[in-house]
Amino acid sequence: MDDGGPAFPLVFFDEEAMVSTRADGMSLRDWFAGQALVAGQSRCENWWPQPEQTAAHAYRVADALLAEREMHDA
Repeated sequence: MDDGGPAFPLVFFDEEAMVSTRADGMSLRDWFAGQALVAGQSRCENWWPQPEQTAAHAYRVADALLAEREMHDA
C-alpha cells in the first residue's frame, strides 16, 4: 500500500561525527487520517463512540486523499 511517503522528513547533521541521519516521522497517510479525525470531531458529536469504525473511516478518508493526490501528480 502506498502510504504517501514521509509527512515530515528531517535530516539531522552531527557536525562532530560528520554524519547525517534521516528521520521520516509519520507517513502522509497517517497525517491525513489524523486530520480526518479532527475534521470529524468538529462536525459531529457522535464521532468517538465507536473507535474502530471511527479509525476505519479516518483511514478511508486518508486513502481517498492519497488517491486524489496521485491523480493530480500524474
